Amino acid sequence: MDSWDWFGNVASIVQILSVIPFLVGAYWFFTRARRYRRRIAEIEKGVTEKPMALSIGVAGGGMDISGQVKQFLETSNLRMPVRSYTKSGGATQDNIHNILRDILHIKAEMTADGVTEVHLFLACPLVLAAAIGAILDNWVPVKVYHLNKESGRYEFWTPLYKGFIPGLETSLLTEIVGEA
Repeated sequence: MDSWDWFGNVASIVQILSVIPFLVGAYWFFTRARRYRRRIAEIEKGVTEKPMALSIGVAGGGMDISGQVKQFLETSNLRMPVRSYTKSGGATQDNIHNILRDILHIKAEMTADGVTEVHLFLACPLVLAAAIGAILDNWVPVKVYHLNKESGRYEFWTPLYKGFIPGLETSLLTEIVGEA
């Protein structure tokens, strides 16, 4: 056996062994996705003692979406008051700071009322949605809904909760040691 045959055998062994990290990674992602779906389902079903829906309509023309939100909550058997915010001129680069200040005031009022969770419905530009998410993050659990254009119904998509999305922890150590 010359040196090239030995080298070819080693290369074959390395190729076979390289499948192991791939399979471990695939299993890791599969179990993580399953845990995430299960956690989202748990969060979606649970409602705390004093929930409130927050509808924010600042898309062009200041569309008030509170009627759609109330209808969705009724058909979903979710009993809670709806706090609505609209801006007649819509959101622009010039008034975004005023809108965010208004949202901060609404958050303060909701905190004073003892709200324990928020169901968030938005009709606004993406930039404003990101800023609102940053304002409401690390507060009470915030459940974010999306209007499915095909079905015309709102769908629960994800929670904002204490600076992270449950099920998406980034620490490998958490995965190795186990969940808390």
